[in-house]
Amino acid sequence: MTALTHKQLWETIADALRDEILDGHLAAGSRLVETELAERFGVSRGPVRDALAELAREGLAVDLPRRGTFVSSLTEADLDEVYVIRRAIEEAAVRLAVERASEADLEGLRGALLEVEAAYARGDLATAWEADMSFHRAYCRLSGNGRLLALFDEMASQTVLLMRTALATRASLGWTPPVEYHRRIADAIAARDADGAAAAVGDHYRYTEDRLFASEPSG
Repeated sequence: MTALTHKQLWETIADALRDEILDGHLAAGSRLVETELAERFGVSRGPVRDALAELAREGLAVDLPRRGTFVSSLTEADLDEVYVIRRAIEEAAVRLAVERASEADLEGLRGALLEVEAAYARGDLATAWEADMSFHRAYCRLSGNGRLLALFDEMASQTVLLMRTALATRASLGWTPPVEYHRRIADAIAARDADGAAAAVGDHYRYTEDRLFASEPSG
């Protein structure tokens, strides 16, 4: 029982800090001090240390020797790496989803797609990003592969942090959503077209990478 309580404590702290990092309340480069966090959450330093270790594993924090733990300052190179991994994960996921998804599952995927489109249409960027990630997660979940889904979740957290950084220098990024590409993915899965679904995922990532890594116009 003691071990379970300890686990629940560090998970709760990790969840709270993760939310603050992803919503921008804890900015990149912010120092995460064990003693201060322990006092804030009313716990010993042990659960805080475990929570920070989890955030470091997810790529949201970094432990610098003799300096302490800080919120990650992820770069464009990091974003490139994350997108390479996400693309591989999702191409595998859609192939499995084509084989394993029920008709009810496909209806749920279509509903997730409609939520993304509605959020982007409203210009509600925060909600749209959340819905966008939920759509991608939906077909990863339909793969039926728990480890694949866990890898996606880890990459998704880093994606949100990285996209916020990219948006700060590319203001138009959030308002050019890949709606057509999302539809192609969903349609191919519904048609039980594994090759088409994987190709649609690849097209989606090429489109996104072109927007993220293109040179900004001068002037």
